[in-house]
Amino acid sequence: MARAWILAAGVMVAVAGSVAEAALEPHRAAYRLKLAEKHHASPLSDVRGGLVIEYRLACDGWLSRQRLGFAAATEAGEGITHDVRFSSWESLDGSRLRYTVRSFEGDALQEEYRGEAWLDAEDGSGIASFGTPHDEKVVLPSGTVFPTDHIRRILEEAGAGKRFVSHEVFDGWGFDALTQITSVIGPPQTIEPASAEKSRAWPVSMAYYNIEKKADTPDFEAVFLLTEEGVLRDLLLDYGEFQLDATLESFELLGRPAC
Repeated sequence: MARAWILAAGVMVAVAGSVAEAALEPHRAAYRLKLAEKHHASPLSDVRGGLVIEYRLACDGWLSRQRLGFAAATEAGEGITHDVRFSSWESLDGSRLRYTVRSFEGDALQEEYRGEAWLDAEDGSGIASFGTPHDEKVVLPSGTVFPTDHIRRILEEAGAGKRFVSHEVFDGWGFDALTQITSVIGPPQTIEPASAEKSRAWPVSMAYYNIEKKADTPDFEAVFLLTEEGVLRDLLLDYGEFQLDATLESFELLGRPAC
């Protein structure tokens, strides 16, 4: 055990210089979805689908697009299709967010939320103003962060050696879209890089709690390796009744604007 601890400490020291340089890079990553090892209580017998995550950098902020879609078969023999699309613009300082969230069941639009949110530079409190499905204003408490700023913070905190962090994140998915996300970050690992990726990553486990419910168990959990560029690898999505494996199939670093 002592020898293992010494080896681990040596790895930490060896990568300390490069870990500090970790920062979100513009990129597009595509994943293949499938049902993870079957849970005994899972209502699903099979899942096939895909996930695409894209971050583009503009001169005034980050453009994010995410789409998750799958077709599933239930134990009762029924078919289910699910399609969620999220797009946003987030200012470089993390103080403003414009967002659109749409979810479909088959070809039918089930939910749609559009709006804009602002945060105070000093304490992170703010207001979210929805225009769709109807006009609604939501007060955001002190310390709120937006989605892109959240992943940037996780990278910074991982680079600084933090192992347990928590953030209140607002993403615009509903009038109760404020989520407490607690993250456990493991020691950095050396990985086989894909494309122009660097070769360091941290194992991260995120638990998502709906703040209004005040529940002890999370609504959703995600486990993955987070690379220095902010790319998710070996991704597991845990919805409680079932889990999905998301295998990285393609990855591309995107250019930065000449501002």
